[in-house]
Amino acid sequence: MLDNYTERVARVLEEPIDAGLDGPTDIALLPPRRERLLPLTDLRQGPIEVLALRHCNLLGLIAQRNSSLGKVMPPSKQLVYEMRLLSQVRDCRQELAKQPDADPQLRQQLEDIHRIKSRELPAVLWNAIYASSEMENNFSRGDPPLPLRSDDNNEDGSEAALQGLQTLASLQTLISTPDWRAPAQLDDLEQHYQALEANRFGSQWLKSLWILTRTLEQTAQALERRELRASICPQQRPTPRAKILLNVFTQFYAGEVQPYMAHIDRSGQRWKALHQQLMTSLPATPAMLDYQWRIFADANPDSLWQRYIQARDHHTKSWQTTLRRCSLMPGS
Repeated sequence: MLDNYTERVARVLEEPIDAGLDGPTDIALLPPRRERLLPLTDLRQGPIEVLALRHCNLLGLIAQRNSSLGKVMPPSKQLVYEMRLLSQVRDCRQELAKQPDADPQLRQQLEDIHRIKSRELPAVLWNAIYASSEMENNFSRGDPPLPLRSDDNNEDGSEAALQGLQTLASLQTLISTPDWRAPAQLDDLEQHYQALEANRFGSQWLKSLWILTRTLEQTAQALERRELRASICPQQRPTPRAKILLNVFTQFYAGEVQPYMAHIDRSGQRWKALHQQLMTSLPATPAMLDYQWRIFADANPDSLWQRYIQARDHHTKSWQTTLRRCSLMPGS
């Protein structure tokens, strides 16, 4: 679609347009996992302590974590475990507070666990999101762009992926509130990770931004070069060539490219906003803050997002200039 658009514009303008869409991208590379992972305190409960925690129905959870499978839990399952553990520890503290003869050693043990786990839960959530392979794949530079949408098939997986990220962002909102409770749908969390992995919306969106940026910028420059070389409307009246150019604008840009851009913009705004919420509310690593600055930041003129915005606006302005000079500007 984009090649067809630029080829038609180039033919009418008699100006070459090479967006270089087959070449290597300059999308920022996601930091390695070690630079995305936050360290956590390793609480190893000894046999005596585990027996004491049996009184709070914590023995099963701790045994699960200390099992061979528990020691290699993926970040998503570790998040579920940590949220359940902290919720049960808090309930146990409340029960012990009603018992004046409760074991003081058990009380102190629970206080220590509660303090450490409460403090580190945001880091656990961070790791569950940004140290996961599913999210890593959503920042890959090797996936194709988002496909075209049609009336027959209006589902490209973006909604499922966005819903998955929204669910993770809602957990951040939840744990930031006092006395939060582990949600009943915590067991369904894995489905949202599967949606992120299956659709890989994020990586396709990055590629879409890149190819649109290249296409819009190169087309804008071709329009400007033609005006500098020889205006297609030297007397500021419509010419046969100008009318052909207007048809290209209407049929191929407004009719095909713009609807695709609208989808990329609409879904991308949601994706970007959710990541910005998470990265400003959770204890982000320095490497990921730098990555966010290079990809999403509105305040960074060199971010991938801002380069797209600048190319979009430049493209619009160049078309307006050409069509106004030919007295063909729609609505004028």
